[in-house]
Amino acid sequence: MTETMRAFIAVELPDPVVDDLRRAATHIRGAGIRNLRTVRPEGIHLTLKFLGDIEISQIEPVIVAMKKAAQEVQPFKLHLGETGAFPNFQRPRVLWAGVDGEMESLRTLQQSIEKAVEGLGVEAERREYNPHLTLGRIRGGASEEEGQKVAQTLLDTNLDESLSIPVDSISLMRSTLTPTGAVYERLDSAPLSG
Repeated sequence: MTETMRAFIAVELPDPVVDDLRRAATHIRGAGIRNLRTVRPEGIHLTLKFLGDIEISQIEPVIVAMKKAAQEVQPFKLHLGETGAFPNFQRPRVLWAGVDGEMESLRTLQQSIEKAVEGLGVEAERREYNPHLTLGRIRGGASEEEGQKVAQTLLDTNLDESLSIPVDSISLMRSTLTPTGAVYERLDSAPLSG
């Protein structure tokens, strides 16, 4: 049997941003929404490409592809944006914080990564890239009343949009699922140098 690992390519966040997201997660938990599980703030990252379960033998080619993609884009800056929910506030399942800033550079980077891993057997993303930082998930859905409560809680969650997210490198991350949530480990990183 072939050994695999769950992996993705992401932008890691600076400590001040993680601290602000920790404060936001605490605020959201305080709303008392059942079946809500917030993400550990130190595990929040900006995913650029979810690779899924890839064979261990593919790790090195993915690292090479990631480094190639990083060379095509110059460093840029983002910052925290508005909060929201997927699929929407009427039926919230995923609660998130958006990002703002040099979005064209972010899209260029994401598309560069998508192209770089294309020939490695990694499935192409069919949906349009929607950059976000996952704050929490509601298991089993939420009632209409809870949906309204979630919407209000997220609208009342003020993020510090002055905090900068410098995008000067990208990381290949391993995700290990545990009963208490995913645990992430950086396998390698690549500096942007376009």
